[in-house]
Parts: sequence; C-alpha cells; structure tokens
Amino acid sequence: MSEQDKTRVSTLVSPACDDDATRVSFDAKGTELVSPRGEGAAGVDANNDKTAVVNDEATQLSDATELGSKAGDNTAFFIDEGGSNGAGQAVGFDVGSVLKDRFRLEKKLGEGGMGAVFLAVDERKLEAKHKDPYVAIKLIAGDFSQDPLAYIALQRETDKSQKLAHPNIITVYDFDRDGDVFFMTMEALKGRTLDEIINDRAHCQRHARSYIEALAQGIAYAHKRNIVHSDLKPANIFVTDEGVIKVLDFGIARALYGGGDDIGEVVGLTPGYASCEMFAAAPPHTSDDVYAIGIIAYQLYTGEHPFAKKKATLARDQGLKPKRIKGIPLYQWQAINSALAFDRDARCPDAGQFYRQFSGAGRRVKQLSVALLVVVLSAIAFFAVYEPEIGPDIPFSELPVAVQQQLTSHLAEADLALKFGDINGALHYLDRAYVLHPHNREVMKKLDRLVAAMSAAIIAASAEPKQRVQQIDELLKYESLAQNPELLGLKKSLLSPQSQ
Repeated sequence: MSEQDKTRVSTLVSPACDDDATRVSFDAKGTELVSPRGEGAAGVDANNDKTAVVNDEATQLSDATELGSKAGDNTAFFIDEGGSNGAGQAVGFDVGSVLKDRFRLEKKLGEGGMGAVFLAVDERKLEAKHKDPYVAIKLIAGDFSQDPLAYIALQRETDKSQKLAHPNIITVYDFDRDGDVFFMTMEALKGRTLDEIINDRAHCQRHARSYIEALAQGIAYAHKRNIVHSDLKPANIFVTDEGVIKVLDFGIARALYGGGDDIGEVVGLTPGYASCEMFAAAPPHTSDDVYAIGIIAYQLYTGEHPFAKKKATLARDQGLKPKRIKGIPLYQWQAINSALAFDRDARCPDAGQFYRQFSGAGRRVKQLSVALLVVVLSAIAFFAVYEPEIGPDIPFSELPVAVQQQLTSHLAEADLALKFGDINGALHYLDRAYVLHPHNREVMKKLDRLVAAMSAAIIAASAEPKQRVQQIDELLKYESLAQNPELLGLKKSLLSPQSQ
C-alpha cells in the first residue's frame, strides 16, 4: 500500500483540533482527572512538539482511551511520564512482524504509551485471494499487557463493538493475543474524518443532510442496544471514499463506566461536544449523544460551532442560543435546535427520535387526509401484482456491502411503517432506498404499488381538482417520485379544462 493511501483508523486516535484541544476525564464522583492544557503535568509529542496534558492519576486510563498517531495526523499524544518505557519498546512488534502467524504488520498508523495501531495484511485472506485483505490492528503490549485494567478494557471494547453490526458503525472483528500482546482487529477504512470535511463547505452543502441522517441511524442502533457513545465529535466520525458514514471509537472510556464493571468508573469527554449533564458527572444517557449530534449537524450546515466552541455549561450560564440555520426546512431546524437544548429533558430522548424528527419520517403528506390513507392501505392489496419494468444501472450484488445493508434496512423500515399505517414513513424510507440504488426492482415495485393505490384514492376523493393537484405536488417532491409517469399523468388530467 502506497504512502498516498488514505487508510486511517480514527477510532484509535484523538485529534487535538481547536474544538477539543482539552479532553477532560471525571471519576464516578465527578472529580476532574485531566486538567486543561497548560495547567498540569505535560507530556510532549516528540514528532510535532504539541503538548497534551496528563495527570499521573489518569495517565493509564487516558492512554487506554487515547492512542496518538504519527506526525501529520494532527494528533495529540497522551504519554505516561513515569510508568512506561515508551510505546516503541513496549510494543515488541513493528512493521514486518506477524501476529498469530496470520497478521503481517505493514504500516504503523498510531502509537501511544499503551501500545500501537497498525495497518496489517490478513495472510489467510491473502491466500484466499480476497480482494481486500487489509485490517487494522489495535494492540497493547509490554508493561500494560500485565495490567488487568488494560486487558479487560480492550476485551470489553471488542465485545461491545461486535454487538454493533451496522453499516454506519465501524466493524470490529475479534480480540486475541500473541504471547504478551493483546490485540483487536477491525476493518481498515479509507477516506476522511468529518472534522476535515466540515472545512470543505461545498462538499458539506451537498451532503450535510445525508451525513446527519446516517450518523443518527448509526447511533440510534447503538441506543437500541443500551450503548451510549459519550464522545461523539467530528474526529470520531469517518466518511469513506464511497461516501459511507462510519461512527468510530465505541471505546475504552465508555467500557470503563457504569453497570457492574469492577475496573473503575471513568468517563472521558470532549468539552465542545459534551452535554451539561456530562460535566456534572450524571449517569450516562442517550440524550447526551443527541446533544453532540446537534452540535455536529449545526457544524455541517454552517461550518461553525453553535456556541462558539464554548462548553455547554458555560454557554448555558451565558444564555447563548444558536442562530437559526438558513436554507433548511423548519422541521429540520426544530430537530437540531431541540438537540442543542442544555436541559436533558428538553432534548429528544435518543438518536432514533432525533432521526425521525430531522428526516421527516412519519410526517403526513400535506392535504392527504386520514380517510385517504385508509383507502390507500386497502388499495395496496389490489395492486400487489404490478411489476416495474425498469431495472437499475448497477446490479444490487455489485453495490458496496455497506450500501446493500443500508438499502435492505430502509426496505425493512418501509415495510414496518406500512404495517402500522404510516404511509409517509414508508414513502420516506423507500425514497431513501431509491437514492441509494435508483430503479432497484424491489424498491420500484413497492413504490409503484403505493403510487397506484394513492392515485386511486386521489381520483376517488371528493375534493376539488385544485386540492387534489396539491396532493400530487407533495408526492412529486420525493426524489423517487419526481418523474413518476402515473402521478404526472394524473396531475395533467386534473389540470385539463374538463376537470375544472
């Protein structure tokens, strides 16, 4: 793999950008363990002379959570000043080494006092002539390999991440050991982190909505499994070269907190993205992630932090309010503004609720009455035999796996929405599936059934032609229906002199 390859594994590093130049840790009593930059003992990144503050009491935990990266990655190192012999000596493995007679380390992506992160080739995949034999490996070694805290934390990070099999969350494969070296394998990603993309305003204008929706869907999946990320920020969100959002770093800091763990209760947070409750060391809650999603959504649309990068408690005390984002629908702004509430009770309770509010899923098509929805549902069965004739340009089997998974998920959500009589929710999810794979046969089949049923309902309605045209115009706003011949034909007939 060339030096120009953009493979990076941002789960494993902690960028020290202006937004999060200070990373704060608290113990279970709310005591601050890592002080702001410049106010405590300092460790120095030998590669770029940037300073990261370390407190002796928190050094091991910071190292367990934050692995620095090589020069050029704009990454702060968290270095154990007194207890470690240094990553280089402690790791015991370097480029060219082979773990478990299987993983050949090809490139070091990052390192810290606790261990290192490598890009590796899976020799088994190579033997099987797999088209992508690369994996990322996060390992701990040396003195830390004898520390039950580090071993258990990495194992629990692996276990937790393996539960999150979602296309918008990084895939973790396994946890293993080679002698004294414990390591975790995960997918290697190519692309950019969101903090880089936010500065590309033209790109953000085109993709902000889809990025926010994908981020919310990934976090909603975790929330349904009672997992709170607790450190969402642009640096922990990756956009692959294919444009797929990947949430990173469901990591050690989260594993160290709460529910029966006997390895200590320590929570890391990034001030610019942490809720007021996190600063108060309140029990973790899914709404904490919603606050961070609100910050990130605001940045994607505007390029700016809604509270000028101030932490939530300070912004609250100063009475700051986010400026209205121009150029987006009211319901989207309401979702973001609600997410930015300083009071947990005023926010959406979880990312799933935020997604539904932001995306508009479940909103009724204007002018389409409840009576018409009943007619639509009953008419769907009549048109069940309709088959679309146009197929997609790219076969489903040739789409990236992540896109296949997203599309399948949208179809399942559409079916669920129909089951509960939510026509607009079904249209929303089918429309998102269509955007992922235009003219997909299954998507078109379901869309055409809905359109045929809705057209029949509109024709049967007693409303004036003008009102029925308004109903059709609302449907035509969906990208998948914008050129639908049946809707356009019905609209034309309603606008004809004979219908007036």
